[in-house]
Amino acid sequence: MKFRWISALTILSVAVATIYVTKAFITTILWGVFAAYLLHPLYLYILRITKNKQIASLLSIFLVFLVFMAIILGAVGAVATEVSNLSVSQYDLRDIVNNFSSFANSFVGDRIPGSAGYIEEASKELKDLATQILPKLIPIATDTVTGLATNMPIYLAQFGVSVLLVYYLLIDGEDAMNDMIRLLPEQELISKFLCELKPIYHSLFNVYFITCVLTGGIATIGFILLGISYPFLWGAVIAVFALLPLVGTNTIILPMALYYLVIQDYKTGVALLVFGIIFLNVIPENIIRPRLAMQSAAIHPIITLLSFAAPLFVVGMIGIVIGPALYGFLLAAYRTKRELIEAASASTEEAPEEGGQNKNNEK
Repeated sequence: MKFRWISALTILSVAVATIYVTKAFITTILWGVFAAYLLHPLYLYILRITKNKQIASLLSIFLVFLVFMAIILGAVGAVATEVSNLSVSQYDLRDIVNNFSSFANSFVGDRIPGSAGYIEEASKELKDLATQILPKLIPIATDTVTGLATNMPIYLAQFGVSVLLVYYLLIDGEDAMNDMIRLLPEQELISKFLCELKPIYHSLFNVYFITCVLTGGIATIGFILLGISYPFLWGAVIAVFALLPLVGTNTIILPMALYYLVIQDYKTGVALLVFGIIFLNVIPENIIRPRLAMQSAAIHPIITLLSFAAPLFVVGMIGIVIGPALYGFLLAAYRTKRELIEAASASTEEAPEEGGQNKNNEK
């Protein structure tokens, strides 16, 4: 008995020490597990064709990497072209503010009587802000670039570890999980729990990815209707950035709207802001994703919203993985316990009926 306690304490100490020495890569490991989970259907499809696990894993990673690189290079090229055109135009910040305030006066002043004074005061404040904001933004941008350059070796190491982790998880992850489950007690209970957990995780994570793709499709349609250049490219970029909840699509929409305000296309700039808020944030986050989760695994929309939104304010972007994993685990445990209670109550109800039937037969 004493030896078992010493062994358990030793194993626990080694496990804590292992977590401590790998804490710099815990986020990378979680992202790798998340990526492997999303890539698993593609891996299985390629595996059916190639009949080779190593080739299927490499092709899955390569195809996704190729798509991401095509989107990134296309977006960088499009931004470089637009910025070069903008620099040639030599727009001045004060002129932009003057033109925008004139546009606001003519648009709002005709429709809301007495609003001209408020608009003029707001434009004056905006002019002062425009002349002060640029000197403050330059040091921030410089510090950001310097920080990225300094931490680049760490980022490259984390990227390499995540790629290798995804590669091996696709090949051996399912077998390793099955081996680990066989070591656990209460196999029947574990099996029921996993039967509940699998559709929940499938719904939360895969529906999350499907929602991002749908958001990119909605963005593409909206960009075509608004006459935005490169609509399919920017729709793909929106789909990628939609993987970052709450702030993802705004990272693209806000600079695009600002660009159209700079070139004095105010209607398109304002329309982009409204379109981004309603169709790329409110509708996907509050309607599409909860509805899809409700249909696929009967997950209440409130649980879906909390699982993706709440952890972001506590643990940052890794909350995209941790939140659904924790909420899904608790939901699966609750459903398993509920199923056991229902089965037990059903068996107790059947027992008296069988006893009564036996007594009647004896008579």
